[in-house]
Amino acid sequence: MKLFLSIIFLLIIFSFLFPLKSYADSISCQPIYGGGQTCVTTANILINKKVLNPSTNVFVDNLGINDPKYQPGFIVNFRLEITNTGNTNTPSVDVKDIFPQYVDFSSGPGNFDQNTKTLSFTIQNLAPNETRTFIVIGKVVVSNQLPASSGIVCVVNQATAVTSDNGNSQDNTQLCIENKVISTPVVITKGGFPVLSPVPVVTSPPTGPESLALFAMIPTGIAGFLLRKYSIKNNKEVKN
Repeated sequence: MKLFLSIIFLLIIFSFLFPLKSYADSISCQPIYGGGQTCVTTANILINKKVLNPSTNVFVDNLGINDPKYQPGFIVNFRLEITNTGNTNTPSVDVKDIFPQYVDFSSGPGNFDQNTKTLSFTIQNLAPNETRTFIVIGKVVVSNQLPASSGIVCVVNQATAVTSDNGNSQDNTQLCIENKVISTPVVITKGGFPVLSPVPVVTSPPTGPESLALFAMIPTGIAGFLLRKYSIKNNKEVKN
């Protein structure tokens, strides 16, 4: 009787251990910057999320604190790759792309929910080993909408894919934003022209009592002119 109970007990233990091990083996988890982790399932569906490097124009898995950074107002290109890793056709795959903070949605497939910052669309009839690629475009918010306390902020974009037969995959990509503040703003008038500094005005020295001497010289000048004219006239008469 004890032997029978022992066998039953072992069977119960194995029945719990093997499913857990199988489930754990189907998931690969990696830590992400800033805490947490991203888990990608390998059962029938695989989603791969990438971001464009703003310096090399090459899509990469992540951009860390030491990599090239985006700036306020920059356009951000994301790429989604969804692959059917199974041996049978997948009738439909529901894809959700959750936009990160400080990045606004610009364009992409499907519908975008502004409240949840989530882009949703469905893929139909994904064949075995087939990969479909989608480009999603966002835009970094303006400078005054970024944190003022830090010059650089890193955000994570998350994407998920769920199949009609309960296949599930998730992937994240990271990018960093550098907020460069302009120290000297340009002031613009209503006409659209920049305001220039006023031109300094050179003023003449103030007029005082010393100016009376100048007025006194006027009669002397007139008298000299008349004497010269009279002298020229007399010379002409003597010659004649």
